[in-house]
Amino acid sequence: METSRWPGMGSRHASGRHASRDFGSVLVTADTDTAVTVVTVCGVWGIGLRRDTFVAVRKALGEHPAALILDLCELNDRHAAGASTWLTVSRVAAAMEPPVRVAACLPPRSALNARLVRMGAPYFLPLFSDLAGATAAVAAGGPVTDRLRLSLPPYPDAPALARNLVTDACGAWNLPEVLYPARLVMSELAGNAVEHARTPIGVFVIRRGVGIHLTVCDGDPRLPQVIDQTRQPPDNLWEMRGQGLRIVQAVATAWGALPTREGKMVWATVRPR
Repeated sequence: METSRWPGMGSRHASGRHASRDFGSVLVTADTDTAVTVVTVCGVWGIGLRRDTFVAVRKALGEHPAALILDLCELNDRHAAGASTWLTVSRVAAAMEPPVRVAACLPPRSALNARLVRMGAPYFLPLFSDLAGATAAVAAGGPVTDRLRLSLPPYPDAPALARNLVTDACGAWNLPEVLYPARLVMSELAGNAVEHARTPIGVFVIRRGVGIHLTVCDGDPRLPQVIDQTRQPPDNLWEMRGQGLRIVQAVATAWGALPTREGKMVWATVRPR
């Protein structure tokens, strides 16, 4: 797993590893099999950690997981100042289409737990004493519907097979408007995984209302970065690099990357223009 402090939302991709100025950290881990993302917040609650938490949660919700777990077991918030933050996260996730299930785990005798209970959080933000309980609860919500999955070796024909999965999904879900842009984005994501990770890859296509959500997972933990364009293109155009993510950025409604236990996932959402 990797601890990541996410930068401002002007950029739609994940960034490097840093600690909060409030002597804390925010760790985001995604599970591709269950489509559950865990946001772990550690340290002393303060302005810096609050800011980093909001940015990390927005990044995590941008991937539109089936469920989001807020792991607050190592959070030091003795005055329960962050209670409104967690209620806001729950409300934002519930308003998404489809809604994202949210649960939180924290010490039952903490001041934060007591304040959340007084504010009525258990009615819309289930509280658990440990991560195992929260994980079991969100898993009880059932598997993600309208989801196709394909496991591929890192061979040259992998992008074509991934594109075919998009075609099958759009045909089954009657989403012709996103077919060609989604095929283009999937081709770039799968191609990057084959070229740079060189590990087996997992391809996921998930329906998101009138749009489609694409995820490509590989065994390389390095998160992708958009390469700055040089002023002078190379003499040999075949040597021009970094155009794949620029295509994804231009075509997709949103895109990003998250660490996983095995490596990383790179995702993109494509909706009708």
